[in-house]
Amino acid sequence: MQEEINYDADVIVIGAGHNGLAAAAVLAGEGRRVIVLEKNGYVGGMTGTREILKGCRNEVGASVLFPLSQEVLDALDFEGNGAEFIDLPVMAINLPNSGARPLLFYSNPLRQLRHLLFDHGPRAMLGFLRMIRFCKYPAEVMDRFTAGRLPRSMDELLADAPSEAAREQLELVFNGSAMDIIDRFFPDPEKHRTMRALMSFAAIQSTYKGPYSPGSAFCLVYTLALNGSGGLMRRVKGGMGSLPEALERSIRAKGSEVRLKQTVKRIVVEDGRATGVELRSGETLRAKVVLSNLDKPATFTRLLEDTPLDEAFLEDIRGIEQKGAWVHLLFKLDGLPEYAGEWSHLNRDVHTRFGGAMVPDPEQMQASFEACDRGELPEHVPVAFQIPTVEDPSLAPPGEHIASAYAFFFPCGAPDQERGKLRDEMAERVIDRISSYMPDFRERIVDRAVFSSDHFAAMHGSTGGDFTHGLIHPDQMLAARAVVEGSAHATPIEGLYLCGAACHPGPGVTFLPGYGCAKEVLEKEFS
Repeated sequence: MQEEINYDADVIVIGAGHNGLAAAAVLAGEGRRVIVLEKNGYVGGMTGTREILKGCRNEVGASVLFPLSQEVLDALDFEGNGAEFIDLPVMAINLPNSGARPLLFYSNPLRQLRHLLFDHGPRAMLGFLRMIRFCKYPAEVMDRFTAGRLPRSMDELLADAPSEAAREQLELVFNGSAMDIIDRFFPDPEKHRTMRALMSFAAIQSTYKGPYSPGSAFCLVYTLALNGSGGLMRRVKGGMGSLPEALERSIRAKGSEVRLKQTVKRIVVEDGRATGVELRSGETLRAKVVLSNLDKPATFTRLLEDTPLDEAFLEDIRGIEQKGAWVHLLFKLDGLPEYAGEWSHLNRDVHTRFGGAMVPDPEQMQASFEACDRGELPEHVPVAFQIPTVEDPSLAPPGEHIASAYAFFFPCGAPDQERGKLRDEMAERVIDRISSYMPDFRERIVDRAVFSSDHFAAMHGSTGGDFTHGLIHPDQMLAARAVVEGSAHATPIEGLYLCGAACHPGPGVTFLPGYGCAKEVLEKEFS
């Protein structure tokens, strides 16, 4: 029967997020006819950029590019397709509670070492270097930046540990809290206050945990994993959406298609094999292979709702924890705000106003998570902030700036009828926190937009509005990311593959899930 099908394409990709486009670009580059279907009128999904506030290019999702593997950069050729990278003299600034010193991350390594040594002291510098060294082995076996590697289970990694010390190290990462690690290297709550706050924040952004919660150590190490290819954090001119837009141009130039405002209603399965998709319009498109860039619940319980699947498998899919305990705020400002008070010396370098984090002490962060879990607003709001127009003025009209903030821990489990009021109250707390460092921030706001996870669910089709496609909890990572043994992307349905952040190595703008999926599909379906 398969030979009788009149195919519209070799491959259909559902969703034009960055991983879906990466997979399509690689496949199109190998001569395959690809159709990418996207329900929105823009590409990029949660790595997209579009006008939300009048006259601005706003990012609703990812905002900073962490180092990409050289293999991915070579394969996707962003710059050759019109993307432009912006180097960041100050990649991030981390502002602790009053009375502690800010921590800056400079792109210049000598300047970075001087800052750690003279502003935070030799013990803090040594603690930072030792912590990075401690994370090196467990981060390497996670394969976060390795293309095409089959994910291994926690039990396999423990069994393969080269020594008892290495095994104990992995057990701590898999089972312990972030503070179990942080206390080893930054034990003094006062002298190491800034470092403790920053590392705690690194452990909670992609979890539903506090820094003292068991299991948060995994996310800390995952966040601190270093890319073997080296490199620094950068911005993309025109916003992060410029990368998906470059991939869209690449795909079209290779003779394949990206169709916008095309909502997939269901995946068509015939004789146990995916053979295409049915659109909401009623049109059916046929392909030899179908790739889903959506998360697992969206793929298996929505797009395959009418397809019989093993009940135990579906129970596992429904059990994936996907929550978005945050709010995302966008601001249009009539000028560049300034630091004041104990932070005013930072104004000497305009790059310090680009962005970073405003983080409370670990104990306050844990209390805020526990309040969120009870359905209450946090008293101490950790905030990741950015004013990208410091480095890229093209994002706003002349003389104006845009800013953005992610704030944790929003009570995402609150009843629907309470969420709007809670969201507005949370936004005010975020503005208050930013204004405690930059007192003129509030008065400079001329427009704003506030999103929470339910908006992300509606805009991007992500279950629970979760941008990680499954929170970074130890039992949801590594081999747990796969659904078929011996494959990183295959599914129980022949011809259907997953290519998004739900796959190994997981979330983050690495393009590796999409790139790896394309490589696997080429080997298994077209070799």
